[in-house]
Amino acid sequence: MKFDRQRLARTAMAKALQIRKRCGIDLWEATCVYDLAGRLGVDVRFIDIPSMEGAYCLAAHPTIIVSSLRPIGRQAYTAAHELGHHVFGHGDQYDELVDTRRNDAYSDPNEFTAECFAGVLLMPKMAIDRGFACRGLSPQTCKPEEAYVVAAWLGVGYTTLISHMQRTLLTLSQKRADDLLRYSPSSLRANLLGQECNEHLVVADNQWSGRAIDVQQSDAILLPPNITLEANCATIDEQTDTKTVVRATQPGIGRVHEPRSGWAAFIRVTRKNYVGRGKYRFVEEVSDVE
Repeated sequence: MKFDRQRLARTAMAKALQIRKRCGIDLWEATCVYDLAGRLGVDVRFIDIPSMEGAYCLAAHPTIIVSSLRPIGRQAYTAAHELGHHVFGHGDQYDELVDTRRNDAYSDPNEFTAECFAGVLLMPKMAIDRGFACRGLSPQTCKPEEAYVVAAWLGVGYTTLISHMQRTLLTLSQKRADDLLRYSPSSLRANLLGQECNEHLVVADNQWSGRAIDVQQSDAILLPPNITLEANCATIDEQTDTKTVVRATQPGIGRVHEPRSGWAAFIRVTRKNYVGRGKYRFVEEVSDVE
């Protein structure tokens, strides 16, 4: 099917920015898509269906469904994609694996619009620019590990951020994007931690703002040195003169604080492959019966 991609992309971008403004989220800040969906009156549910990325259904109440078996960044992007279907009134949608969804975006105007919406909602240009600039970085010259830090702050995958900057925002050349994408997220995690890391890793420095540090059980958080941890949901694995490594241990909400600078952030931990309603994901014992 032929359709005007430029027009739909502009419409999707405008709607994403409008939604951020409506929910009081600055264009230069990171945001949690699940919290944002709640502000819009949309329920979020996580289910363990391996063949599905996500879905949107109206039924009695607008609901976004996300596969609990996907990486945390991919889950967030899928939720933003399904939220796009909601705000554009596309009706019930079922999205299979991400590769299929991307192929559909080339032939289905609704899928294309939802993809554009998701990218701008989670990664507006002002937020990306700030994410690099406040750390004294440039996307053109930064190390891959430094780009990983910005992606973690935005709540998206490393490859998702690089692809968005190259394909949608046109702020990275094809060569620069290819150079950055030569590094796998697993190798970057190992480089950042100084050891192999099979779990998800979030790097939260004292420029982290706008949203909580959201992780799953067993995930690692790389933090500045000299932080204090106020949490039952996480423990300090390692603390040196250069870093603090925190490990998520159980569902719950805690807080990290750096006394020297006054920087602080909440840590929110959910079960690994959590199944249930999104608003209960940080509660230790979950009942999905209402």
